[in-house]
Amino acid sequence: MRGRGFLPAVGRVLSRIPGAIGPAHRNGTGVCRSCSADSSSGETRVEVASGTLKIKKERVIGIPLDNISPEELDDALAGLLKKEGVCPVVFLSLWELLKARRNAEFRGWVESASLVIPTSQGILRGARFLRKKVSHRYYPFDVVIRLLRILEEKGLSLYVLGGRLPYLQQAEKNLKQTFPGLKLVGRYPGYYPLQVEGDILLAMRKASPHCLLLGPGLKGRERWAQRKRESLPPSIVIYSPETFDIISGKRIRPSREAVEKGHEYVPELFRHPWRVFRGVVYLYYLLLLLVYRIRKQ
Repeated sequence: MRGRGFLPAVGRVLSRIPGAIGPAHRNGTGVCRSCSADSSSGETRVEVASGTLKIKKERVIGIPLDNISPEELDDALAGLLKKEGVCPVVFLSLWELLKARRNAEFRGWVESASLVIPTSQGILRGARFLRKKVSHRYYPFDVVIRLLRILEEKGLSLYVLGGRLPYLQQAEKNLKQTFPGLKLVGRYPGYYPLQVEGDILLAMRKASPHCLLLGPGLKGRERWAQRKRESLPPSIVIYSPETFDIISGKRIRPSREAVEKGHEYVPELFRHPWRVFRGVVYLYYLLLLLVYRIRKQ
């Protein structure tokens, strides 16, 4: 449980760009001023110093996704800081894409998200098959690190909720060491008794963080934030247990080569071998793609 795997991983992310899977790019455009979503036009509009950034929204098997290029990523993230209320950033794998179709509560969270970022090659392939413009996927850790750098540069704040206490303490240490300008205004471990949840939410609102990073140990997992939305402070809200585990040193970030080849899931198969049976679900996904393609024609 050490941070030595986290620090080099951060260096690799920040030495490239904003986390897109594929060739590196670097963005030198202006600072975002405001952000608004227009579901009717299928766009997320972000005001930047050089004009208005329009992020194209597409739907793959009925679920919304944002097509964010590497050049747009920093502006898209920074733009959320000027948006009012709770601003969810959702990382969507293929499994979660299918989950959003069958689980109304989770779908509500995805539909209301400020940004929905695909993480799976399968989603990109499906989008191409449906002739949708979703051409970039991102590894969640890379996006979170870019956001933390933006927060640090602006002197803004973060609250971390989740994980066992020893890992949370290590995560706090690594964050302070790597992002000394970032204001860590609070933290609390996951797996807490339900009777203290009200106090945790109250502490969050009093801390008023600009970003809330959620990790393991929350009842309902990614649906926890949807259920507690009315009690959360206005902030960017990200649920990413794998990012928390990398920051805390519990997990090693997959190599760049593994991520680019789509093999980042392989270590998970060793930890959770039952996931191999998800292959049946992928066949269902292929069937859905065929149905949507036929409907479109």
